[in-house]
Amino acid sequence: MGNRGGILVTAGALALLTACSTPAPVAPSTTTTPASAKPPTTVPSSDAPALGNGPGSQPPTTPQPPPPHSPDKVTSACPFLGVADISGAMGAALDAWAVEEKPDPKAGVTTYHCSYPSRVGGRQVHDLWVDVVPGTKQLASLLAEWTADCVAPASPITVPSATARTCDLKSHSEHDAMVLVVKQSHGQTRLAELDLRPNRADVYTKIAQLLADRL
Repeated sequence: MGNRGGILVTAGALALLTACSTPAPVAPSTTTTPASAKPPTTVPSSDAPALGNGPGSQPPTTPQPPPPHSPDKVTSACPFLGVADISGAMGAALDAWAVEEKPDPKAGVTTYHCSYPSRVGGRQVHDLWVDVVPGTKQLASLLAEWTADCVAPASPITVPSATARTCDLKSHSEHDAMVLVVKQSHGQTRLAELDLRPNRADVYTKIAQLLADRL
């Protein structure tokens, strides 16, 4: 024990002060990205022009451009019905993507397919099929062919300038419904079928009107 400048210091206290005064090592502030780090996963999307405010988004808060007019030539299905269009017709936001699938040419008629898979997994949300048949004299036979898979005779949907039907589909285990629109346009017969879960009659009418305007 000693007395330094009027302050009484013990050997144990001196050792404690010495230990506390030693600065702790500082960890490096930089980090190294592992070489094995993977780039961000690409989100599936369609190369079709944006309709509404984009796939899977909430209802628009700003005015959107008018829907596309009937094209001279059909080259894809997704531009005819965007996710925002379906959401607006149903009055509910859909967490889905619009994905243009590979066209399927058969017997001179090409079928275009837009799928709407869920962004969070699970079952397919919707499917849109668009066919273009040369000429305008096969409307009745094409309508009968495309409604042959209905559980019961297809019900008419009233839309100007096109023929539209809806029914439940017997080939699906969960009896999905469909909205079918057939239109004579640009010297062709154009057909669009949207497969969806059973819904209200006004939803079918809104979707049929959108397709009729754009085919």
